[in-house]
Amino acid sequence: MKQQLDLVSDNRCFDGQQKVFAHDSAVLNYHMKFSVYIPDNLEGPAPVLYHLSGMLCSEQTFIQKAGFQRWASHYGIIVVSPDICPRVTFGDEKNEIEAKGLSFYVNAVKKPWNKHYQMYSYVNEELPSIIQENFNVNKDRQSIMGHSMGGHGALISALKNPGKYRSVSAFAPVCNPSVSPDERYLLKCYFGDDSKTLEEWDATCLVTNYKGPELNILIHQGKNDEHEEDLKLENFASACKKARIAVSINLEEGYDHGFYFISSFMEQHFHHHSKFLCDSL
Repeated sequence: MKQQLDLVSDNRCFDGQQKVFAHDSAVLNYHMKFSVYIPDNLEGPAPVLYHLSGMLCSEQTFIQKAGFQRWASHYGIIVVSPDICPRVTFGDEKNEIEAKGLSFYVNAVKKPWNKHYQMYSYVNEELPSIIQENFNVNKDRQSIMGHSMGGHGALISALKNPGKYRSVSAFAPVCNPSVSPDERYLLKCYFGDDSKTLEEWDATCLVTNYKGPELNILIHQGKNDEHEEDLKLENFASACKKARIAVSINLEEGYDHGFYFISSFMEQHFHHHSKFLCDSL
């Protein structure tokens, strides 16, 4: 049965329509929002690129600040970007996880988070199913990208689903959260303190044991990123090298962690994904 989508907004942008929808998520037990950009120049089922945003964002942030629509229109790619978490309040006072939307795109097992914080399943199962039912997309041509916490979500989604995504890219991703004190604390809230369980949701640990098709990974990070110590990109790069998995890592002089940085290199990321999504359509 096709799920009902409520249109929240619809705006013209770079010869396409930037839409936002709301729906009731069975996986998250919550009313969620997601954005869909649909270029005009589509012929038949279109490739689709999923984008996962970082903490403190919403479904609005990426579509308003990143300037991706120009390149999505140029290459003829539908782009989907969900809100970063269910906007649930537990108790009378918001804690840091709720206030900042620190879902980390995982499936929580500990209470109270396990009732709503199932973002991994939402991103990789429920949302793609909704997109395939309601929009003219080619389910065999999909890729994923993200920023910071969302970069972590993109990497683990690709690593835990070999062959599901044709390519993956990330801007300043959190790469090794199980060994970063602040990020490890958050994962412990969701999973407890068992190191093996935490490593199952850690891109650096996952890439070490990856078995599957070529991943086609692109990463950009600014050399002036204020969160560099938390991101642990060097650990991911080392793990990829040991596992003989190719990854293009680009460290950009003078750039920080924010959307001025992201918008500066958005063209490169769409060019990267287009090579795997758009050829031979």
